[in-house]
Amino acid sequence: MGVWVVGVVTDDALAEARRRFPDAARAHGAWPEPFDDRSTWCERLGPVGTFEVTAGQPSRVHEIARFADAVGEVRNSATEVDAFQDHLLQTVPQQEGEDMFCAAVPRGDGAAALMWGLGLDATLRLPGCCGEFLLDAAHVRAALPAAEQALAVPLPRRAHVAARVRLWLDETADDPSRDIDELIDGPLRVLRYAARTGSGAVGLTLWY
Repeated sequence: MGVWVVGVVTDDALAEARRRFPDAARAHGAWPEPFDDRSTWCERLGPVGTFEVTAGQPSRVHEIARFADAVGEVRNSATEVDAFQDHLLQTVPQQEGEDMFCAAVPRGDGAAALMWGLGLDATLRLPGCCGEFLLDAAHVRAALPAAEQALAVPLPRRAHVAARVRLWLDETADDPSRDIDELIDGPLRVLRYAARTGSGAVGLTLWY
């Protein structure tokens, strides 16, 4: 089960997490080295923006699998990452609402599915790296305009994004009932709430 959580958190809770897990906190949501040469990682994530969804097209399972592998490679792999994310999970609201979004996808990865749907340019506007981020209140406010550009998807582009997300889930996950609209809208809802209330926000990707 892949679980993607985006939730608000206080700056004090973020400071405590950074104190307890300094290495994992530094790596969480950071692009791998070389940090100033993102093009290397963009090449690995490139398939996210290379095709159109059309009726009757052949399976994209191999392209999707390569993209999923690339996402796994660029995510945080620092020491104590599991304990760090589990700790942060206890600091966010425990029920979904304006202040917390959760996508639990059997055998799937909700963050990667959304990235595939949005395309590379929009994905690079999202905070952090591949669904993971660690933002205090000031960083939330700074990140929100770019996140709005990426996630406030207008029609007819929204239908195209939703079709790509559905294709991803059909090929990789075991969740035909997944609410695609919530997957698109949920993370931005939480970031807007955090900015409005002066809170921080975290993005966590966990596997059970």
